[in-house]
Amino acid sequence: MTPLDQEEKPDATEKPPAWLISMGDVTALMLTFFVMLFSMSYVKSEKWDEVTSLLNRKLQPTDLTKPAPISELNIPTVQVLPGLSTDYLHRILSEKLAADPVLSRAVLTPLEGTMVISLPSDAMFESGKDALSEEAVRAISDLAAVLTLVGNQIEVVGHADPLPPEGGVYESNWELSLARALRVANILTEAGYTGRFAAVGRGDSRFRHLDPRIPEEQRYDMSRRVDVVLYSVAGGQ
Repeated sequence: MTPLDQEEKPDATEKPPAWLISMGDVTALMLTFFVMLFSMSYVKSEKWDEVTSLLNRKLQPTDLTKPAPISELNIPTVQVLPGLSTDYLHRILSEKLAADPVLSRAVLTPLEGTMVISLPSDAMFESGKDALSEEAVRAISDLAAVLTLVGNQIEVVGHADPLPPEGGVYESNWELSLARALRVANILTEAGYTGRFAAVGRGDSRFRHLDPRIPEEQRYDMSRRVDVVLYSVAGGQ
């Protein structure tokens, strides 16, 4: 056989196509990828039990899941009950106070979340004093019965005119206004009002809030007053 015959003899071994090699590589990579995913998805039984236990507590809450204080200094939660609305209070008080000769002259001022009863200053206090007339004491006693019916939280606020107190009993208008508030608060308590309330003194700090168009003498009279403030929450009867 000549060399030329050897070159022309075809190769008996058949080579695979090129795409088949690439396909085999891709298949091997995919197999490796799925093996890796399977190994990562394997969950230890202890961890799985812990997860299922937590889920069970969330879906079925018990007393153990309720928040508990972690310190002795935690602020306790206070539930505030709503009281009568200011609009309803205005209607009720207007009707109840109209029957009393003194309280009928009280000024009712509805504000956002509060109702202010300004007791008539001309029937309450003289300048620099905290004493009340018998007529004023009777009127405040009647007011106590009305406040017991509505049951809203109240606050007794005393005021004074800008003049310095005379007579040497009180050194400042702050003390005088607080004494007036306490005087009214004591009468309310003695008349049978059992709700919890505060008594505060504003001194003459509210004098500048009065309408300047009102004559000065009348503004001074209006400053010697006590306000009973009703809030739109229950008063803990």
